[in-house]
Amino acid sequence: MVALFLIISLVVLFFALKVLFHVPEARRQELLEIEAKKQKAEDLMRKAEEAIKDAENKWSLRAAAIENEVSQKFDKKVADAVKDKELQIKNREQKVETERKEVRDFIMSIRGASPAWIARAITDYEYLRYDTELNWSCYSTVRDYISSLRSANRERRREMYLALYKCLYYESLFPGLLDYVDDEVPNVATSPVPEKTTERDWLSDDEYARLSSTEKSQLALDRYIASHNKSKWQVGRDYELYIGHCYRRKHFQVEHVGTEKKLADMGRDLICRSDPLSPSPETHIVQCKYWSKEKLIHEKHVMQLFGTTVEYAFAHGIELTNGRLPARLKPVLITSTRLSEMARHFAVALGVQYHENIGLPEDVTSFPRIKCNKSSGIFHLPFDEQYDVTKIVPYEGDCFCVTVAEAESKGFRRARRFYTLPISSPSVPPT
Repeated sequence: MVALFLIISLVVLFFALKVLFHVPEARRQELLEIEAKKQKAEDLMRKAEEAIKDAENKWSLRAAAIENEVSQKFDKKVADAVKDKELQIKNREQKVETERKEVRDFIMSIRGASPAWIARAITDYEYLRYDTELNWSCYSTVRDYISSLRSANRERRREMYLALYKCLYYESLFPGLLDYVDDEVPNVATSPVPEKTTERDWLSDDEYARLSSTEKSQLALDRYIASHNKSKWQVGRDYELYIGHCYRRKHFQVEHVGTEKKLADMGRDLICRSDPLSPSPETHIVQCKYWSKEKLIHEKHVMQLFGTTVEYAFAHGIELTNGRLPARLKPVLITSTRLSEMARHFAVALGVQYHENIGLPEDVTSFPRIKCNKSSGIFHLPFDEQYDVTKIVPYEGDCFCVTVAEAESKGFRRARRFYTLPISSPSVPPT
């Protein structure tokens, strides 16, 4: 019995041990299968993410390409539309201008029409065109105000056209008025005050702070001389200074009547006197005319110069012989342009000397422009306030200088007064 019990116990123990060792092995296999499935799932997820990312990049590039293509097409369409609109506007403007010219030509072709009638007709025509092109209903809230402005503007334009055609009418009656257009009529509102009135106007802030007083004055003078934006007053004054310099080189004493007396110069820009101790002293009454090459000097200018020379002779006790000026008193006309044939005939008949096509030299140092006054010890640049009224009398110690350094080496200092306010009643510049 004992042996049987032991055998049964051993069998039971065997099967118990077998069961105990069999369960962990199955669990381990199950865990391995789960881990393999999990790894496979992760691989699938990673591949899916990569596929999604590739798809996103692909569609992003495609979207950018489509957007760029659409943008280019839109820009081209807009550019074409703008170009077409500009062409339409240009054609419209040309058409309107052609119509306006036709109407103006028609109005001007009407014989006997008064300037006032012509001015009113053109004004009415232009505002009729404005009324047809503009839709004023969209300005209902301010229509009355706009209407008042238009009425005032219309009246101003009518007055402008009236003045314009009055001038044309007077020019048709008196062709001689054309001689005073552009070249001889100055801008009285701004002359003789130049646009740049101090040396600082000609320099940058850096140059003004960095340069010495001598360098600043010289640089400002150089830029003034080289400037192509001078007023007619300044150009005419430079021309008189140059002609005066040419006379001084011939040992004449020169009086600048044009710049010093202005309206009271009686048509005499320069009075040039030779050495009174010479065997045959001469006095030249000089008129300088710096005009454009297209204009001609007419006979009336020659007669004016002859007349003012005769007046000078009477005022200084110089007698005329048989109505002729003496040899020692000569009227001289110097111009940058030419005389008409009739003016030349008059000049020969009246004994007026003339020199044509005399221009200004391009070299900035060709003649001196700095005025040095001995009594005050001051030198004046062309844009200084007292420049025009400063009279240079050489025998009193006054002189002209080319450079600022030259003036300072002679003991002169720079004028400290510049233009601060416009002159209330500017004078007419020399012709």
